[in-house]
Amino acid sequence: MNLSDILAFLKAKAYAAGDIMMDRIDGAYQVYKKPDHSRVTDVDLAISEMLQQEVKQHWPEVTLYSEESPKPASIDRSKPHIIADELDGTSYYIDLKRGFSHQSAFYHPDQGLCVGLVYHPDIRTMVYAIKGEGAFIEYAGQPPEPIAPLPAKPYEDLIYAHPLRYTGNKYERLYTQLGAKPEQIVRTDATRTLMMAKGELDVNIFLMPRIPFWDLSGEKVIVEELGYAHTYLNRQAVEFGKALPRPNLGYLICPARWKEKFLTDVPRLIA
Repeated sequence: MNLSDILAFLKAKAYAAGDIMMDRIDGAYQVYKKPDHSRVTDVDLAISEMLQQEVKQHWPEVTLYSEESPKPASIDRSKPHIIADELDGTSYYIDLKRGFSHQSAFYHPDQGLCVGLVYHPDIRTMVYAIKGEGAFIEYAGQPPEPIAPLPAKPYEDLIYAHPLRYTGNKYERLYTQLGAKPEQIVRTDATRTLMMAKGELDVNIFLMPRIPFWDLSGEKVIVEELGYAHTYLNRQAVEFGKALPRPNLGYLICPARWKEKFLTDVPRLIA
């Protein structure tokens, strides 16, 4: 299976998803509550229907796992699959009209997660990567530009991500204990991958026991190609279709050179 062909397909579907988002962003959609009390819109569902049809037509041997598509009873890691988040940041799309994206990734049983993509239609910017071939950024349909792995940054200069919608103080408290100054803590949304690619963000710590994998899959190959580590806080690799650690302390994305320090210090501080 040619990964360049897979990437071309995912890019085309991302642009199509972006068109659906931007055509309806001024309110031409309905908002619904899901059983977990999160919100979903007609936009999410329209993109999901499009993806289901296109994957079935063009890649019938590939399974689609996405946030809004029908969920198989189990995940078959012996077969190739596409993982997608139709509209990552639905609440940002509804309330702020910014900070949302479309994410997708491709898994092959022989290669693992090997293609990743994140697209921001409001700023017409896409970041993507094929495992082992580097990461690229594409602005408004212009030719892609390779993203060089970022130069090593001293620990004391690292920039930390604070989830924009989280109103508590546990992240500020943790980051302060890790040595961050207030100006090194930035509020982030679904643009975090783009910020990492540009060197504007270094450390993402998610103190939650479960994040749906389609929220992480698109960025995983990209950030690893740029020299970041992407792991659970207990050191277990983040892999779709495998059981979560129990208990799961959370997730870490950081420069690989500082991985061991964070995996040592963060569990101790949050214990």
